[in-house]
Amino acid sequence: MMVSVNNQVHVFLYSIAGGMAIAFLYDIFRIFRKAVRPGRVAIYFHDFLYWLIAAGVMLLTVYRSNDGELRGFLFIGAFLGIVLYLLLLSKIVMSSVLFIIKIVVRVIKTVIFVISYPIRLTVRVLAVPGRKLAGAASRTIRKAGARGKVRLTKLKFLRKGLKNIRKKI
Repeated sequence: MMVSVNNQVHVFLYSIAGGMAIAFLYDIFRIFRKAVRPGRVAIYFHDFLYWLIAAGVMLLTVYRSNDGELRGFLFIGAFLGIVLYLLLLSKIVMSSVLFIIKIVVRVIKTVIFVISYPIRLTVRVLAVPGRKLAGAASRTIRKAGARGKVRLTKLKFLRKGLKNIRKKI
């Protein structure tokens, strides 16, 4: 079947756009890896997911532009699209998105700090009487143990518990 030159140029440009879309998708995965830092298993899963999506993008590109017919210039166009995106846009996209993520994280941390400040202040204020109460309870238990009113095992257990409470407060 003969295809016009005009149609071939259209298909070639469409494959360049598909290659650029694949490269942009790769940048999205790179941004996620830099922002979240997933483990090895998650990286393998993300790589597999990337290749599935990239194959889907190329399949859709070939189907939409050329009714599913594979031609050599489709692969050249996709490769050219990837190279163009990496040379022209990748640095800009990566740096701007990572900068935006950094700002959003700082804003969220600041908001959490401001919201949690009254709670932290209340805990600090209540810690002073709490320590005094724990000390008084410890002294009372020691006195009761010295008088023989409390068994020794219970006394040791209570003392350890009060020491832990004091450390946490």
